[in-house]
Parts: sequence; C-alpha cells; structure tokens
Amino acid sequence: MRETKLYSAVIRLNGFELNRLHRFVSSPYFNRNEAIIHLFEWIKADLTVKDQSDKHASKIEIWLKCYPGEEFNDSRFRKLQSDLLKLIEEFFAQEAFESNPLHKAKYLLESILDNDLEILQPGAFKSAKRFMDDITLRPSSYYYFQYEIEKNLYRYQQKHAERSIKSNIEKIALNLDIFYLSEKLKYYCTILSHKLLAELNYEMLFINEIIAHIESHDYSNIPSISIYYQIFLTYKEPENKSHYFRLKELLERHIRLFPENEAKEILDAALNYSMDRINSGEKEFIRETFDLYVKSLENGVLLVKGQITPWSYKNIVTTGLRLNEFEWIENFIYKYSEMLEERYRANALTFNLAQLYFYKKEYSKVISQLNQVEYEDITYTLNSKTLLMASFYELDEFEALNSLLDTFRIYLNRNQKVPGYRRTHYLTTINVVRKLAKIKIGDMTNIEKLTTEVNKAKGIVSKNWILEKLTALKGSSS
Repeated sequence: MRETKLYSAVIRLNGFELNRLHRFVSSPYFNRNEAIIHLFEWIKADLTVKDQSDKHASKIEIWLKCYPGEEFNDSRFRKLQSDLLKLIEEFFAQEAFESNPLHKAKYLLESILDNDLEILQPGAFKSAKRFMDDITLRPSSYYYFQYEIEKNLYRYQQKHAERSIKSNIEKIALNLDIFYLSEKLKYYCTILSHKLLAELNYEMLFINEIIAHIESHDYSNIPSISIYYQIFLTYKEPENKSHYFRLKELLERHIRLFPENEAKEILDAALNYSMDRINSGEKEFIRETFDLYVKSLENGVLLVKGQITPWSYKNIVTTGLRLNEFEWIENFIYKYSEMLEERYRANALTFNLAQLYFYKKEYSKVISQLNQVEYEDITYTLNSKTLLMASFYELDEFEALNSLLDTFRIYLNRNQKVPGYRRTHYLTTINVVRKLAKIKIGDMTNIEKLTTEVNKAKGIVSKNWILEKLTALKGSSS
C-alpha cells in the first residue's frame, strides 16, 4: 500500500491538512461510502508510524477494516482505492478554490446571473469589488479576474441600465489586454531562458508586435508587464548591464505584489543574469549575487511556503564562500537547514559544511564530514568526490587521492544516470588531477604543458582551483 499512487498523494500532507482531508472524506456531501472513510483512516494512522520500514498490514487486513466479515475481492479493493484517490483529488481542487476568494466571487456571480437571482445580485457585485480592492497582489491573474468581474457586471448592466448609458466595455477590454500582454511576455521570457540551456524551437504568435506595442506605450504602472519586459531586455541585450540594474530596482519596488512562486521565478531571472556575468569573468557580480541573495532572504522572497530549495541553499553558500563571508555562511548553513525539505536536509547540511571547511582550509574536517554520508543525489555525489579529491591533494595524501580517482572513474563509467557530457567533464578532470599530483615543484615544462591543457579543455571541474595549484607549483620554483 505504501508504494501506491494513493498513499503518495497524501504522504506529504502535514497534520492540519490531513485533518481537513479527513473531514472532507467523512462529509456526506462529498462521500457516503463508509468503506472509503475506513480506508482513509487506515492510511492516516499508518502515516504516523515512525519507522516506515516496519512490516505493515496486508491487503486482506486492510480490506477487513473496510468491509468487516466480507470475503476479499481484489478488483473491488482496487476500485475502492481508485474512488478514494478521486475524492482526494476533489479535496485538492476544493482547497485551491477555497484559498482564492476571487474564484468564489467569480463563480458566485455567474451562478446568480445564470439563475436570475436578482435579489442576490447587488450584494454579490459589492462583495466581488471589495475582494478586488482588498487584494494587494498584482500578478497577471489579478487582471484576469478583474476582466471576469467586469464581464459579469456588463451582463448585469445590460438588464438593469438604459442602453444610452456608457457601459464598462472599455474596462473589460483593458483588463483582458493587460492579462494577455503580461502572460505572453512572461512565457516568452521563459522561452528565452530555456534557449540558454538548449537549442529548442518555440513559436509564439504576435510576440514581436507585443514587444513593439509595449515599447511604444507606458506600462510602468503595471508591474506584471514592466518587470517581465525588463527581464526580456536582460536576455535580448545581456551586455547592457543597465537592464539588470533597472530590473533590480523594479524587484525592490514591486516583488511583494506577486505570489510566492512567481516572485521566486522573477528573482531567479535576476540571479541567473548575475551568475552569467560571473561565469563571463566579471568578478564584481559575485558580490552583486551575494547581496541579492541576502536581501531576498531578508524580505522572504527566496522562501516558498517557508522552505528554501537545496539549489538556492547551495548557491548562497558557494557565493558567500567566494567572498570569504565565513561567519555569515556558517550561521546561514545551520539556520536555514531547518527550512530545507526534510528529504534534502541531511545531505545539504553535510555537503555545505564540507564546502565551508574547504574554503577555510580545514581539509581534514572536509574528509571527515564527507565520509559521514552516502549521497543518493548524483550532483551531491559528484560535488562531494570533487571536494574530497581537492582535499586529499591539499593534504599531500597522494595514495588516498589516487585510490579516490580510481573509484571515481569506475563510478562514472558504471552509473548510467550520470549525463554523458557530465561524465566526460569529470573524466577529463580526473586525468588532469592525476597529472597534477605527479608534477614536482619547479618542473616548469610539465607545469606549462598542463596549464595549457587545462586552459584549452572544455568543462573541467574546479578549473580555477587546478590553475591555482599549478601557479603555486610554478611560484615555488623561483
């Protein structure tokens, strides 16, 4: 049962959510099948078992809790699970509906108008308008709901107003236009970001006309247009840094007008630009990226549902360490590890502490730290072995280093989950480090030869560290 889609649908719900789901499943309005309630109650109780490796009830035992005294019927039991899963899906839909008063206002208006419930119409429109006025968020969806409410208001006016009175059609069209322009621009920016990663062909109708329209009109008072247009400019003209700094100003002014997930995506666009500048050799953007991360932590934009992603967590650590912000980073590692999703927490904490020790040149601690865990995630495994490799070199533990390089090569060749290009990059790095470990101090011929090889090679991991070690060998010869 624990491996079923049904079980997976509820395993990540917290206690409060499970209790709400329990009430939903038990409500006769949504469900009158007692067996479904019993099945859910068994799952809810099983979720509280601390050690999920313990043997749990068989299908027949669960069946008897749902249908006491009845002979087991496998097809009927599978149908029961399917019915409960559908009910859980309805719960998720209902929760989403309940969490957005604009959805409720929209459908209430439509239902009242469709059923000619005139006595309820004035109050429903007042409530809808009040909801719109009270909402502080201004994503593109805000204008869509404005459009829907104005559209229903138009229907109401057509029945109760003189035809000679000017209608609200202009408002209907304006809100629809803002929604359309915002959404098209947002997804065009997504396309441009994808093209940085791969050669993908997308077609988007009227995008050139939309951009030309935005450039010839003033939308500075519409954050969902002005911000995405600024993101577009950073992709279009990456060498023009003023686009980035203008985007940064807009973020500081408007980022709280967007829902958590969208705000994080907008922030990521700014961070990606800043990190691209770092990768292009503009080291001043290391501080820029770090400050952007710090400010985003302070205003909560980096967190979604109170959690930080393991990738943001690692990027903050790496960026801060490059600036020698050791004390701040150490505090961050421990404080924000609690805000990582539990399944990532232990590995992220262990690896990022190892990174901190490496930058502080406490190489023995790096080795001790990384020997504590076996990573399931490929990226953590690769990064961990790279840190170990560098730490053994720094400690002159060449026998341990050679052993690690051998096992690392075997891992890369055998693990089919490692993408081909990454396998090539790491295998090249292993060969380079093996050569590095053999070079003697003052051996200028081999130092220059390997330096040239490293500079020409593509995708070498820890390239800067390798070049630093080669420079140190060269400088020691004078």
